[in-house]
Amino acid sequence: MEPRDGILRAAGVVFARHGFRQTAMAMVAEEARLTRQALYHHFDSKEALFAALVDLLHGEALAAAKDAAAKGGRDAADAVTQIVSAYHRSLVASVAGSPFATELVEESSRHCGPAISAHAKRYEKILETAVAGLARAGKLTLRGASAHELAQMIAVAAKGVKVAYAGETEAAHGQALKRMIELICAGAGALPAKASPRTGTVRRAIR
Repeated sequence: MEPRDGILRAAGVVFARHGFRQTAMAMVAEEARLTRQALYHHFDSKEALFAALVDLLHGEALAAAKDAAAKGGRDAADAVTQIVSAYHRSLVASVAGSPFATELVEESSRHCGPAISAHAKRYEKILETAVAGLARAGKLTLRGASAHELAQMIAVAAKGVKVAYAGETEAAHGQALKRMIELICAGAGALPAKASPRTGTVRRAIR
């Protein structure tokens, strides 16, 4: 592992443990088993370190979303859920269970707004391409909306779920995300996967 990667992983642990405001560079240096001088050789401030960590997590999330899009799903809702879940999984995992989860999300927007926006546009393009493909395959009826509009709607709603469930477990966040996408896709005329002739299709409500 490169020194920079080790520092960023250590920073993720410290920020989740202490939050942004209470974290000091000395804490990160200790977690990374480096001197403060060595840490400052790579990052000249806590803000720069935090921005690099956020960029890393969003980059990993984009790669996960691309992989999920390539795999597809049982039906439209499942395919979209896999993409959105893959994108948010590493982001949520980085703050899951942290008492400072809400603070970290807020600080991400404050310090890394332009970078996050750039990643978000790439993510929405992945979603848009997937939605357009599902529509062409007859698995989704856009009902007057464009693939771009539906992808934006899903992305915005998923962001709201992430904020609302920032302090919850990954399982709770995943359930809420899945249900939200099912409802949006149902409104867009998504067709469920065909049931097995023997067992039928079983749907369990998410509480």
